[in-house]
Parts: sequence; structure tokens; C-alpha cells
Amino acid sequence: MDLVEQLAAAIARVEGGGRADSLAARNNNPGNLRSWGSYPVVSGYVKFPDYATGYAALKEQVRKNIARGLTLDEFFAGKPGVYAGYAPAADSNQPHSYARTVAGWIGIATDTPLNASGPAGGSAPPVVAESVGFDLPAFGGAAVDLETAAAGIGTREGLVWGAVALGAVLVLLWVTD
Repeated sequence: MDLVEQLAAAIARVEGGGRADSLAARNNNPGNLRSWGSYPVVSGYVKFPDYATGYAALKEQVRKNIARGLTLDEFFAGKPGVYAGYAPAADSNQPHSYARTVAGWIGIATDTPLNASGPAGGSAPPVVAESVGFDLPAFGGAAVDLETAAAGIGTREGLVWGAVALGAVLVLLWVTD
């Protein structure tokens, strides 16, 4: 299970408490997200049309926070000028307790930047490690797949495409929220 999935599952576990009658369950919002696009807000939290949509939104929020380079403490408490926090103390939460609980479940330190952690720690973050295709018109419309590029890294052509793919990922992470 990759880091995005581990974090999303841990957050859903905390937010819903495993109860079918929880607000998270009633709103199909396993992460208790407060806003998300044009979805309606009910009792202060987004109401998604189904669980799959709510879980996909939670995973996207997790990906964004990993890309921001946050630690688990910053993920939940916030980081000034970067992110207001998933469960900030200003909302009557205990973000550092939340971070310790999640850290214990997934086996990473609360002060390690999430983009430096992988599923087993120390590997590339899931945002980069996933197979992503890029259409690069500047290179003759060639599609670059990260897994293919990484597999050919030992060849001259693979090294070039690996560098192009890595550059595309860095640009993608820089321009996305």
C-alpha cells in the first residue's frame, strides 16, 4: 500500500471512528473535508454523492499535502504561509495527537517530510513513484511514461527520457496546488 493510500485510510479511520452512523459516513466524506469544489456542505462538512467520490477527494488532498513537503505534524496542525492545516487547533482539534496516532499506524515519524517518505520510508513519494504519462508536444508529441523511463535508465535513451520524465514531474508538482 502506498503512502497516499496509507494516510487516507488512517484519516478515514480517525474521522469516522469505524461507525456507520458517523457524520463522515452519512456525508460519504471519509476525511470530513470541509469544502471540495461545488459539492454541498452539510453540518460544516462536504456531502459527496457516494463514498468512492469522497474517498477520491481525500486521497487528492493527501497527495497535495505530500507534494507541499509537509510533515505529519504540519499536515494536521498547518504550516504558516503554506497550509492552514487539516485539523488545526483553532478548530478545537488536537493536531499533534492526531499526527502521533496516524504516525503510529503507518510507521513514520511525525517530523519527517512526507515527500521524503515512501511506503517503507526513504523511497520516492507515491506522487512521483506512480506511473504517470505525459504528452510533451515540444518533444514531437512523445508520451513519456515514468515506469518505462525508469526501466530504461541504464541505456543512453532511457537516461534522456528519465531526465525528461523527472523534469515533467517536477514541473507538474510545481504548478499544481
